Amino acid sequence: MDQDGRADRVVLSPDEEASRMHLSMLRTVGPGMLVLALCVVATYFVPGLENARPWKSGDPRPFWNLLGRPFEAEAMAQQQQQVAKVDAIAQEVLADDAEPVVQAEPEPVVIIDPDAGFVLPPYEPHPDDDKAVEQSVELFAGTELDRFFAALALSDASVAGAITRVVHWGDSAIGIDGIPSAIRKRLQARFGDGGHGFHLMAPPNTSYRHRGIDFSHNDNWGLCFIINKCRSDGHYGLGGATAYSSGGGQSSFAPDPKHSAGRVSRFVVHYAMRPRGGRIKLQVDKQEPVYLETAAEQLEDRFHTIEVEDGDHALTVRASGGGRVRIYGVVMERDGPGVVWDGLALVGAFTRRMIEYDPEHLRAQLAERQPELAVLTFGGNDMIRNITSERYEQEYRQVLQRIRTARPDMDCLVMSPLDHGERKGVRIVSLPVVPRMVDAQRRAAQAEGCAFFDTYMAMGGEGAAGRWFRKTPRLVSGDLSHLTIKGHAVVGEMVYRALMEAYVAYREREG
Repeated sequence: MDQDGRADRVVLSPDEEASRMHLSMLRTVGPGMLVLALCVVATYFVPGLENARPWKSGDPRPFWNLLGRPFEAEAMAQQQQQVAKVDAIAQEVLADDAEPVVQAEPEPVVIIDPDAGFVLPPYEPHPDDDKAVEQSVELFAGTELDRFFAALALSDASVAGAITRVVHWGDSAIGIDGIPSAIRKRLQARFGDGGHGFHLMAPPNTSYRHRGIDFSHNDNWGLCFIINKCRSDGHYGLGGATAYSSGGGQSSFAPDPKHSAGRVSRFVVHYAMRPRGGRIKLQVDKQEPVYLETAAEQLEDRFHTIEVEDGDHALTVRASGGGRVRIYGVVMERDGPGVVWDGLALVGAFTRRMIEYDPEHLRAQLAERQPELAVLTFGGNDMIRNITSERYEQEYRQVLQRIRTARPDMDCLVMSPLDHGERKGVRIVSLPVVPRMVDAQRRAAQAEGCAFFDTYMAMGGEGAAGRWFRKTPRLVSGDLSHLTIKGHAVVGEMVYRALMEAYVAYREREG
């Protein structure tokens, strides 16, 4: 107390006064900041709040300019090495402008009793084994592609009739049969030409073009394409498009000697029996025609095979009246040994359109084709959808489940979408959605027992669309989403090399 009876006042230093003010402000603002932080955290754990997340995968990382600089130099060096490897493979592919030459086919081993006496010979190294592989096939536990490779080994050993079949569904990434054609030619040059495979009766769009066959059709076909969900019964055929005609629809099929071996030994017509079905006229070359009656009490799949002497033949298919016919397509094969790679483009399709197949119908189509491997290349069209990665992963898993249930004795391979770019002034940058979609597809593949090929990283990852667009010749078209013809050849070569790397490992593992 002072002399006047007043309490002594505590005199604070400037620093102590500032500390007291900071504590007072913290007591006032602190609870609000805590609530805000909890709200931010909740967007990553509470379903339905995904769109409110302040940071999503693919966005610039917070404070990276302060914390990440020590790692930037190393990351840039790694990317430069990767781009150099991609460039080297592209230059190697583009150096040969000619079509791949189909090797002379060896005499097949005649097996009288396959269960007694035949032993698979040891693997003989191939010159392609030494070629660089930019991106390997990812084989998760239980997804070693052993069924596919076991069939390929028989084709490799020139076993009589050993046909290794692959069905390849996809969106516009495979629309002009570009990637499938490139893989087909490389595999057939190495293991034998098993024929072109499946082709629709009529193209559903201008992007459906196969250079491996000489194909023509008239305009008297109606067409139901799976992307339009126009069949309540789910019977779309293996290629996802049903052609129908009450009379006059006509298509012809023949091997194209400019882009294939120019020979065929078997035509298989996929069609439907149905109520009020009509008649189909089939004629090979100028031989006597064969007529198929398609009227039945209920809808069911049918397949008609025409065997011919291996050579240059043409098949004409015509709807000849008596009712409406439904035809799914024609398969062109050879006796083997060799490989057949079906290009089944669903141009414009979301991934989930594959679920539109009736399960039993898909089972019947695959039972007839007997493929050892199914390949899926979807995602380009899904990038425009406002959908979470989690939901897209579930959709993709449903598709894989539908396929695997339809044919359990078949391996599967998921190819991720291509890199897609967009212009930012003079720069071309990758769409942020691409790596998120790639990761979702990888998770779906692993969960459903399928192998995975990261096409995005095979192209070089971030910024690949811009780099491929600026190359001479261009590998990506002006829309920065689709490959050019040369680009298809490069990606096809990458997939081929990755598959062969895994095949050689299989042969070494199996002795």
